[in-house]
Amino acid sequence: TSNAVNAPLLTKKGEVKLNATQSDMQIAWAAGKHLGIMANGYFQSYRAKNDYQHRGGMLELGAGYYKSHKDKEHLVFEAYGGAGMGRVYKQEMVMSADNSSQNLASFTANGAKLFVQPGIGLTTDFFDIALTQRLSIVKYTRFVSQNYSSEALQQDYLDNLTKPVFVFVEPAITARAGYKFIKLQAQYGLTLNMSSNIRSPGNFATLGIVVDLK
Repeated sequence: TSNAVNAPLLTKKGEVKLNATQSDMQIAWAAGKHLGIMANGYFQSYRAKNDYQHRGGMLELGAGYYKSHKDKEHLVFEAYGGAGMGRVYKQEMVMSADNSSQNLASFTANGAKLFVQPGIGLTTDFFDIALTQRLSIVKYTRFVSQNYSSEALQQDYLDNLTKPVFVFVEPAITARAGYKFIKLQAQYGLTLNMSSNIRSPGNFATLGIVVDLK
Protein backbone atom coordinates (compact mmCIF):
# COMPACT_ATOMS: atom_id res chain seq x y z
CA THR A 1 0.00 0.00 0.00
CA SER A 2 1.27 3.48 -0.86
CA ASN A 3 1.79 5.87 2.01
CA ALA A 4 0.19 9.31 1.89
CA VAL A 5 1.93 11.93 -0.23
CA ASN A 6 3.35 14.74 1.91
CA ALA A 7 2.20 17.86 0.02
CA PRO A 8 2.88 20.65 2.53
CA LEU A 9 2.47 23.77 0.35
CA LEU A 10 4.97 25.76 2.42
CA THR A 11 4.89 29.52 1.81
CA LYS A 12 7.57 31.17 3.98
CA LYS A 13 10.69 30.49 6.00
CA GLY A 14 10.08 29.08 9.47
CA GLU A 15 6.70 27.55 8.67
CA VAL A 16 6.01 24.05 10.01
CA LYS A 17 3.18 21.76 8.94
CA LEU A 18 2.16 18.60 10.80
CA ASN A 19 -0.10 16.00 9.20
CA ALA A 20 -1.66 12.98 10.91
CA THR A 21 -3.81 10.33 9.19
CA GLN A 22 -4.96 6.88 10.26
CA SER A 23 -1.60 5.43 9.11
CA ASP A 24 0.77 8.39 8.63
CA MET A 25 2.65 10.98 10.66
CA GLN A 26 4.26 13.68 8.51
CA ILE A 27 6.11 16.93 9.10
CA ALA A 28 7.43 19.61 6.74
CA TRP A 29 9.60 22.58 7.70
CA ALA A 30 10.53 25.61 5.62
CA ALA A 31 14.22 25.72 6.58
CA GLY A 32 14.98 28.56 4.18
CA LYS A 33 13.32 31.00 1.82
CA HIS A 34 12.97 28.25 -0.79
CA LEU A 35 14.26 25.15 1.07
CA GLY A 36 11.83 22.64 2.52
CA ILE A 37 12.60 19.56 4.62
CA MET A 38 10.18 16.71 5.29
CA ALA A 39 9.96 13.53 7.33
CA ASN A 40 7.31 10.84 6.90
CA GLY A 41 6.36 7.89 9.06
CA TYR A 42 3.93 5.17 8.00
CA PHE A 43 2.53 2.13 9.83
CA GLN A 44 -0.41 -0.12 9.07
CA SER A 45 -1.51 -3.34 10.75
CA TYR A 46 -4.34 -5.82 10.21
CA ARG A 47 -5.13 -8.98 12.17
CA ALA A 48 -7.95 -11.51 11.74
CA LYS A 49 -9.22 -14.29 14.01
CA ASN A 50 -7.86 -17.07 11.78
CA ASP A 51 -4.21 -16.21 12.58
CA TYR A 52 -3.92 -13.92 9.56
CA GLN A 53 -1.67 -10.90 10.15
CA HIS A 54 -0.37 -8.27 7.79
CA ARG A 55 1.61 -5.22 8.86
CA GLY A 56 4.12 -2.80 7.40
CA GLY A 57 6.01 0.34 8.27
CA MET A 58 8.29 2.88 6.63
CA LEU A 59 10.33 5.98 7.47
CA GLU A 60 11.28 8.64 4.88
CA LEU A 61 13.38 11.78 4.85
CA GLY A 62 13.30 14.34 2.05
CA ALA A 63 14.24 17.86 1.02
CA GLY A 64 13.36 20.13 -1.84
CA TYR A 65 12.42 23.47 -3.30
CA TYR A 66 9.27 25.52 -2.84
CA LYS A 67 8.24 28.87 -4.29
CA SER A 68 5.17 30.82 -3.26
CA HIS A 69 3.46 33.51 -5.38
CA LYS A 70 1.20 35.71 -3.26
CA ASP A 71 -1.72 37.76 -4.49
CA LYS A 72 -4.91 37.25 -2.51
CA GLU A 73 -3.97 33.61 -2.12
CA HIS A 74 -0.72 31.66 -2.30
CA LEU A 75 0.00 29.72 -5.48
CA VAL A 76 2.79 27.28 -4.58
CA PHE A 77 5.15 25.21 -6.70
CA GLU A 78 7.13 22.55 -4.85
CA ALA A 79 9.44 19.69 -5.75
CA TYR A 80 10.86 17.24 -3.19
CA GLY A 81 13.07 14.20 -3.31
CA GLY A 82 14.11 11.75 -0.65
CA ALA A 83 14.72 8.21 0.53
CA GLY A 84 13.23 5.76 2.96
CA MET A 85 13.40 2.27 4.44
CA GLY A 86 10.59 -0.08 5.36
CA ARG A 87 9.49 -3.58 6.31
CA VAL A 88 6.48 -5.77 5.48
CA TYR A 89 5.37 -8.82 7.48
CA LYS A 90 2.63 -11.32 6.63
CA GLN A 91 1.37 -14.42 8.44
CA GLU A 92 -1.38 -16.85 7.38
CA MET A 93 -2.50 -20.48 7.44
CA VAL A 94 -1.63 -22.43 4.28
CA MET A 95 -2.15 -26.00 3.10
CA SER A 96 0.77 -28.38 3.23
CA ALA A 97 2.34 -29.66 0.01
CA ASP A 98 0.29 -32.91 0.18
CA ASN A 99 -2.94 -31.03 1.16
CA SER A 100 -3.20 -33.12 4.33
CA SER A 101 -2.90 -30.32 6.89
CA GLN A 102 -2.59 -26.60 7.41
CA ASN A 103 0.60 -24.90 8.50
CA LEU A 104 1.31 -21.40 9.76
CA ALA A 105 3.35 -19.59 7.11
CA SER A 106 4.96 -16.17 7.23
CA PHE A 107 7.35 -13.87 5.43
CA THR A 108 9.30 -10.71 6.17
CA ALA A 109 10.55 -8.32 3.48
CA ASN A 110 12.84 -5.31 3.98
CA GLY A 111 13.15 -2.63 1.35
CA ALA A 112 14.59 0.76 0.43
CA LYS A 113 12.90 3.55 -1.50
CA LEU A 114 13.81 6.65 -3.47
CA PHE A 115 11.15 9.19 -4.42
CA VAL A 116 10.75 12.42 -6.39
CA GLN A 117 7.55 14.45 -6.22
CA PRO A 118 6.88 17.73 -8.04
CA GLY A 119 3.59 19.42 -7.31
CA ILE A 120 1.54 22.58 -7.56
CA GLY A 121 -1.18 23.90 -5.30
CA LEU A 122 -3.20 26.75 -3.92
CA THR A 123 -3.38 27.56 -0.21
CA THR A 124 -5.68 30.08 1.52
CA ASP A 125 -6.94 30.70 5.05
CA PHE A 126 -9.96 28.47 4.39
CA PHE A 127 -8.90 25.76 1.93
CA ASP A 128 -5.92 24.18 0.15
CA ILE A 129 -5.74 22.05 -2.96
CA ALA A 130 -2.66 20.36 -4.41
CA LEU A 131 -1.81 18.13 -7.36
CA THR A 132 1.32 16.02 -6.86
CA GLN A 133 3.07 13.50 -9.09
CA ARG A 134 5.24 11.12 -7.07
CA LEU A 135 7.71 8.73 -8.67
CA SER A 136 8.82 5.95 -6.31
CA ILE A 137 11.66 3.51 -6.93
CA VAL A 138 11.62 0.51 -4.57
CA LYS A 139 14.26 -2.18 -4.06
CA TYR A 140 13.68 -5.08 -1.67
CA THR A 141 16.94 -5.93 0.05
CA ARG A 142 15.93 -8.96 2.15
CA PHE A 143 13.19 -11.58 1.97
CA VAL A 144 12.73 -14.48 4.42
CA SER A 145 9.81 -16.92 4.31
CA GLN A 146 8.67 -19.97 6.30
CA ASN A 147 6.35 -22.81 5.25
CA TYR A 148 5.42 -21.36 1.86
CA SER A 149 5.76 -23.69 -1.10
CA SER A 150 7.76 -22.53 -4.10
CA GLU A 151 4.52 -22.56 -6.11
CA ALA A 152 2.78 -20.25 -3.62
CA LEU A 153 5.71 -17.83 -3.64
CA GLN A 154 5.75 -17.81 -7.42
CA GLN A 155 2.00 -17.23 -7.61
CA ASP A 156 2.31 -14.12 -5.43
CA TYR A 157 5.45 -12.89 -7.29
CA LEU A 158 7.59 -13.42 -4.19
CA ASP A 159 9.99 -16.03 -5.54
CA ASN A 160 12.55 -13.43 -6.71
CA LEU A 161 11.39 -10.33 -4.85
CA THR A 162 14.90 -9.03 -4.12
CA LYS A 163 16.08 -9.12 -7.76
CA PRO A 164 14.02 -6.50 -9.65
CA VAL A 165 13.75 -2.77 -9.05
CA PHE A 166 10.11 -1.67 -8.87
CA VAL A 167 8.96 1.69 -10.24
CA PHE A 168 5.63 3.25 -9.30
CA VAL A 169 3.96 6.42 -10.58
CA GLU A 170 1.63 7.83 -7.91
CA PRO A 171 -0.41 10.89 -8.93
CA ALA A 172 -2.40 12.32 -6.02
CA ILE A 173 -4.88 15.10 -5.30
CA THR A 174 -4.97 16.63 -1.83
CA ALA A 175 -7.75 18.88 -0.49
CA ARG A 176 -7.89 20.65 2.87
CA ALA A 177 -10.64 22.71 4.50
CA GLY A 178 -10.70 24.56 7.81
CA TYR A 179 -9.42 27.89 9.05
CA LYS A 180 -5.82 29.09 9.05
CA PHE A 181 -3.91 26.86 11.47
CA ILE A 182 -5.95 23.63 11.43
CA LYS A 183 -7.60 21.91 8.49
CA LEU A 184 -9.18 18.57 7.66
CA GLN A 185 -7.28 16.84 4.83
CA ALA A 186 -8.52 14.29 2.30
CA GLN A 187 -6.21 12.71 -0.26
CA TYR A 188 -6.76 10.29 -3.13
CA GLY A 189 -4.08 8.82 -5.37
CA LEU A 190 -3.29 6.07 -7.85
CA THR A 191 -0.52 3.48 -7.62
CA LEU A 192 0.59 2.68 -11.16
CA ASN A 193 3.13 -0.17 -11.42
CA MET A 194 5.54 0.60 -14.25
CA SER A 195 7.85 -2.39 -13.84
CA SER A 196 7.88 -6.08 -12.89
CA ASN A 197 5.01 -8.09 -11.47
CA ILE A 198 4.18 -7.36 -7.85
CA ARG A 199 0.89 -7.38 -5.99
CA SER A 200 -0.09 -3.84 -4.97
CA PRO A 201 -3.37 -1.93 -4.58
CA GLY A 202 -4.24 0.28 -7.53
CA ASN A 203 -5.10 3.33 -5.42
CA PHE A 204 -4.86 4.86 -1.96
CA ALA A 205 -6.96 7.26 0.10
CA THR A 206 -6.36 8.95 3.45
CA LEU A 207 -8.19 11.30 5.80
CA GLY A 208 -6.37 13.37 8.40
CA ILE A 209 -5.70 16.64 10.17
CA VAL A 210 -3.10 19.26 9.20
CA VAL A 211 -1.77 21.78 11.71
CA ASP A 212 0.06 24.83 10.33
CA LEU A 213 2.58 26.45 12.69
CA LYS A 214 3.49 29.76 11.03
